[in-house]
Amino acid sequence: MTDAPDRPGFLRRLGIAGSNVLTPLHTALIATYTAIRWLGAGDWWLVDALGYILPWLFVPSLVLLPVALFRRRRAWRLLALVPPVLFCLTYGHLFLPRLPIETAGPEFSVLTHNVYYRNEDVDGVAAAIDAHAPDLFVLQELEPEMAAALDNRFASRYPTHRVEPGCGLWSRHPILEYAAYQLVPGEGDWVQQAVVEIDGRRITVLNVHPRSPPIQGIHPLGLPLAIPTGFVTAGRDGDVQGLLSRIARIDGPLIVAGDFNLTDQQSQYRVLTQHLHDAHRESSWGLGFTFTYSPPGSPPLWRIDYAFHSSHLVALSTARGGYGGSDHRPVIARFAFAE
Repeated sequence: MTDAPDRPGFLRRLGIAGSNVLTPLHTALIATYTAIRWLGAGDWWLVDALGYILPWLFVPSLVLLPVALFRRRRAWRLLALVPPVLFCLTYGHLFLPRLPIETAGPEFSVLTHNVYYRNEDVDGVAAAIDAHAPDLFVLQELEPEMAAALDNRFASRYPTHRVEPGCGLWSRHPILEYAAYQLVPGEGDWVQQAVVEIDGRRITVLNVHPRSPPIQGIHPLGLPLAIPTGFVTAGRDGDVQGLLSRIARIDGPLIVAGDFNLTDQQSQYRVLTQHLHDAHRESSWGLGFTFTYSPPGSPPLWRIDYAFHSSHLVALSTARGGYGGSDHRPVIARFAFAE
């Protein structure tokens, strides 16, 4: 009588069972989402909403792929490889080395920061700006008390500035022209548009903050957690279309910076980048997350803050600063004129 072969331990059997269930489900989720987008249905509310958390949907592969590689079934390994391959197709360009670029004229830097309307940490916001000493900075969700305090801090270093309800712009260089307006008349946040002169060259700068799209839901049996039933993007998308109309009427070097309330996976991002370049994508490395829903200071979860620019300029580098009491990290972009 021969001894029966040793059975795998309980934890190993549990891991195999979990892999048997989670691997096909995870692959199906990622593949279905990608297929829907490739088929042109990226504006469907659920796909649009998932675009905010898409990088995090790939995280299970960190466990599922190594487990599958130790499985004997080749088909199982191929199944587990699908999400990593789609991650590389979606985000791989953000991890490639940047080619050298030719520039001309002066270099300058721009900082954009949503300082959070409930934020009272003036020292933190000022420190986040001081750490990078930009030539120009634009702020969103700026309350009057914060604006007055920052004006006192920076009056000598940034002699020209403009403040509107919810936003502000400070510059070391002269502001030659200025206007403030709403992208959709009577709706949404104010936009600041300034023509700044830097070493004899004129640059138009827009400080923008398209509206955040709220999630609709129902609360069955009065439960506190809602079941999502919709994603209201009309305000955000209307603001982006209004912005594109403004951009079409601007000639010469242009920078559009702010909190756009969309990630690089939303269809409106692709519309914007048909006309403008994303400084982070052009000059930086990695996913570049800037915003967190967690308490301020927690690791950021996705990227919704941008510095876009026209083809008259090139982005030399981008960086992210400290929160400064906000739920957003500032984005600092360094530019030069294209040769």
